[in-house]
Amino acid sequence: MSQLKLPPYQKRKTSATKRPTTLNVGGPAGSQGKKSPLGYGMQNADECPTLPDGFLPLPCQVAGHAFHKGTNSLGLLKSVDDGSVLKPVAKLLAGQREIKFYEQITNASARELVVLRELTPQYRGHQKLPIGGELIDFLKLEDLTHGMLEPCIMDVKIGRRSWDPLATEEKRLYEASKYVESREAYGFCIPGFQFYSLQTGRLQRYGKEYGKKLTEVTVKDAVRRFLNADVGLCRQQLIQLLTDLWNIQRWARTQTSFRLYASSVLLVYDARRLKPVLQHAGKRTPHTPSTPTGTGSGASTPGTPVFCTTSVNELGDVEPLQHYFKIQRSHSANHNYEEDIKVMKENYTFMLDNLVGSYEDKVWAKARMIDFAHTFTQPSTTESPPSVDRNYLAGIDSLVKLFEDLLKDCEIQNSPRQGVA
Repeated sequence: MSQLKLPPYQKRKTSATKRPTTLNVGGPAGSQGKKSPLGYGMQNADECPTLPDGFLPLPCQVAGHAFHKGTNSLGLLKSVDDGSVLKPVAKLLAGQREIKFYEQITNASARELVVLRELTPQYRGHQKLPIGGELIDFLKLEDLTHGMLEPCIMDVKIGRRSWDPLATEEKRLYEASKYVESREAYGFCIPGFQFYSLQTGRLQRYGKEYGKKLTEVTVKDAVRRFLNADVGLCRQQLIQLLTDLWNIQRWARTQTSFRLYASSVLLVYDARRLKPVLQHAGKRTPHTPSTPTGTGSGASTPGTPVFCTTSVNELGDVEPLQHYFKIQRSHSANHNYEEDIKVMKENYTFMLDNLVGSYEDKVWAKARMIDFAHTFTQPSTTESPPSVDRNYLAGIDSLVKLFEDLLKDCEIQNSPRQGVA
């Protein structure tokens, strides 16, 4: 487990929900006016159940319960009115458990739960809809891909163990038989993802059968594929994703309230925003930027990050500013990447690459915790003192480490003297 000191928690900035102007529900621009999109698991439009006006199947769902013709199985829906994602509430205890979880963190004042609320999609209550002659209860959640023209999404299920304490022996054996190699190697698995290829411009989707075959080696390949790394690793993309992943990791290292089973981290970014960033980086000649004049302890040296002044929000947390100066290295400087990662964690001014102008407009990649139907509160007694969720923490640590390694690769890729001994 990484022993690096984590940064102060960064509070997420949120904006009011904007009413969509078209029926485009997460696909590329220009698709408005088309027929209702195919939901997760559908092969053709005839498989779509009759939905109330104002609701459509969510076309960018990549994992979870799917639409199955002739059954009561439903995938995610999209509200045309306010852009919310609607998740069918699971039957029996699991569905009510997830509603209770969201309501608990929504109304919480305890610091641990307030932080957790910032790491999850905004909860907008729950709503019943008539479908197939039956009233179905749905969770209403923020659409994490709102405003994205080419949403790329990966569902990462966290934890080697995915069954909860109430699971039957049959359920435990079934869950233990899935995603064996990736869970053993990393403590997480990848049930599905989609991305818009920058090379072909086409949407590519990979489902659970692909995810079940992933190994210690091919998990890394899958993540690189999702990130469009065949075109080149993007520092800005990685920093934005790591900003959220570090926040989740920090929470998981200290929280003792919950045990999370079969919970996921959803990674999302907009390929339409990635493309110009990579194109700009390709045209730019790598160089060491000039160092601003300091009034403190003296001039910086190669290999030392230079930061702007920080600001503090109402909770006392360090906020990321709108820009930073790139880490400076010379050919003679040692490439101490572990130290670089540590410094980046301790200084949020180094987290978001080339941020100039509006913070919200510049953030086009994010990670959020989702799926809490199998989340249990952890009672604390004198015989059993509070403890962290080791199953969840091990998976998050592995996911963070994987992305930190990608960031190191990105630094090598963008080194001014790449390929020079």
